[in-house]
Amino acid sequence: MTSHWTDAYFGDLYLDSVADLLTPRLSALEAEVIVTLLGLGPGDRVLDLACGHGRHARVRAGWVGWACGVDRSAEYLRRAMAATSTSTAISTSSPTYLRADLRHLPFRAGSFDALYSWYSSLFMFDDAANLAALAEAARVVRPGGRLLAHHANPLRLAREPQDVARRTLPDGGSVEETSTFDPATGMDRCARRLTRRSGAVLEGTAELRYYTPAEWRTLSRAAGLRVVRLTTTPLAGQPGGGEIGPEAPDLVAVLEKTP
Repeated sequence: MTSHWTDAYFGDLYLDSVADLLTPRLSALEAEVIVTLLGLGPGDRVLDLACGHGRHARVRAGWVGWACGVDRSAEYLRRAMAATSTSTAISTSSPTYLRADLRHLPFRAGSFDALYSWYSSLFMFDDAANLAALAEAARVVRPGGRLLAHHANPLRLAREPQDVARRTLPDGGSVEETSTFDPATGMDRCARRLTRRSGAVLEGTAELRYYTPAEWRTLSRAAGLRVVRLTTTPLAGQPGGGEIGPEAPDLVAVLEKTP
């Protein structure tokens, strides 16, 4: 794989600065949203795209026929496999993990009934490459299958495009982040600095593209998909779903592959 900014950012810098926030309860709640919005059943083949250390795939594996997680980080996948081997949550099956670039997935067309990408993991490139990544995701899902993509709500970020946050970690270290959102381009640039208790410092910058509801409709059509629903996690369990407004904390796009 060719190098990418995600290799430095989504390693210890990211995971160690949020590990205490990604609790089992949160993972279970998010997995429930995924299952509900995708309408997953016990026979479905499901792909977790950019699965990280596998926290959703582990929770969900026993609910579907086959769960597979893909990530470009060998270290994250090692953690995912180690956690799965010691997990008591898996009763009937365990997820499969593969290392791959989401722009070039190692699967045949139509291999999955459903696919999801959680936490802004899909759109880390320019618009042309983002469309190609979505089209590649659509390729591996069967006709009539569903895809789910989750990211921050750009309409909300546009209200306060500048943000600075700092918090102390349970181990005594600290994490600082400065983010700048450009409503004109939909790009959010987040500079993160993790200072360990020992004084060691890890730093990196993420560049994430967030799409508005109107942009999602255009993007989906170009990738051979149709928008089933645009919603937000607080409303995921409710039927229907109107237009996402600036008050929504995040945006969840549910898509269907057209025959």
